Amino acid sequence: MVANELAGVFLHKMPSSLLLTIRTYDRTYVSVLAKECNCTYPHAVKTLWGMEKLGLLRSEKVGRVKYVELTDHGRVVADSLNDLVLSFGVNEAPMKTDAGHINQKINNVIRKVEAIQKDLEAGNDISRDEAIHFNRKLGPYYRELNSIRLLLETQPNSPLRTKVEALGRTLSKVKRDIETKRMPQSTVT
Repeated sequence: MVANELAGVFLHKMPSSLLLTIRTYDRTYVSVLAKECNCTYPHAVKTLWGMEKLGLLRSEKVGRVKYVELTDHGRVVADSLNDLVLSFGVNEAPMKTDAGHINQKINNVIRKVEAIQKDLEAGNDISRDEAIHFNRKLGPYYRELNSIRLLLETQPNSPLRTKVEALGRTLSKVKRDIETKRMPQSTVT
């Protein structure tokens, strides 16, 4: 209990949590960080913007997705922060590369994709707007799959790789099913 109080005195939870989480990913999406750290997307963006001004990280926006990664200086600070947290005896420094955590992430995505697949199978043909809606629902899970693949890069012999590849095939199948079920556009004469 004292260790948690010490950490609370010296560290603000959100900035330190974000920095330590980025440390585990190398390069990731802001939305993934917000989800991992249990904060809103705007709060994560504002906090990360302050870190970027300090030279701890750099960001890049590709389409609608914003990527962040640590600078060399940011990596030194994150490693030092991790050592500090561990010296307090707090075991809360996120290490998101353990197999249990990765497996849990995979299972969460599988459940959500299966729910989308079930909704898709419930109806017959779908309109163009419904197809767009289903594709938008799938988008975050493609990003989540990519973040899981990044985590597994450090574990080339992990048995979770086959599970991740199966998830990738399932996502592709659902995407094909959306296109198959989409009603053809009516032709204007």
